[in-house]
Amino acid sequence: MSKLTQWLDHRMDVVGLNRWKDLSKYSGLPHQTIRDMNTCGSLVVLSRSDRRLLAATLRVSLRRLEQLDDGRINWIEDKHVYDVGVQGRPLPSQESDPAYWVPKDVKPEDRGTPLIGRIRSSGKAEPDEDWQEEWGRHIPQRFGKGHDIYGLELDQAGQSVVLRNVPVWEFREGLAAVYCWNGWEAEGWFGRVHLAPSKASIVTADGATHDLDLLNVVRIGKVVGRWPG
Repeated sequence: MSKLTQWLDHRMDVVGLNRWKDLSKYSGLPHQTIRDMNTCGSLVVLSRSDRRLLAATLRVSLRRLEQLDDGRINWIEDKHVYDVGVQGRPLPSQESDPAYWVPKDVKPEDRGTPLIGRIRSSGKAEPDEDWQEEWGRHIPQRFGKGHDIYGLELDQAGQSVVLRNVPVWEFREGLAAVYCWNGWEAEGWFGRVHLAPSKASIVTADGATHDLDLLNVVRIGKVVGRWPG
């Protein structure tokens, strides 16, 4: 395995990409192009524009990336973070910093944060089954890195909550949307989650308490912001 491929594999973890398929999705590079790059262990198979897309997705400068590929440097440290057109963005290790989730304005051609459903007054979190990336609604701002982040509209409140998908084991307590498998579909509830040694529950806005079966939790969306703020 080349030094470049080793670094790419490590850097994807740093920026929150789990698979090479994700790198292809967020960079816009064909999956076969990513495979060819890994096979030869070099950027030589990429055009200049492809290299820019790759560098932007991995949050590094193109110059530093090409230095690594040419062998002029041995590694790019995690603390090196370069976001094109964004100033003052915290490092990947600072996701606990509230400043990380301050919304950033986006250009009209950047669709912002997907608004994929709504939260009923009962606390039920319902996705829009017909939502599609091409024409579905978006919040005109981006929160954090933009990966695994979505919005849900609060019924009759004129406001939306923005959530980030987190692993079940990472979440402790607080406001969240929790989706549990009930035998035929994933049922979602939004409210304040409480964990106890023997059980977990979520209290919705109407004051009702719903028990949660942690073994059947398929997804948890942790609140990272609201819009309008």
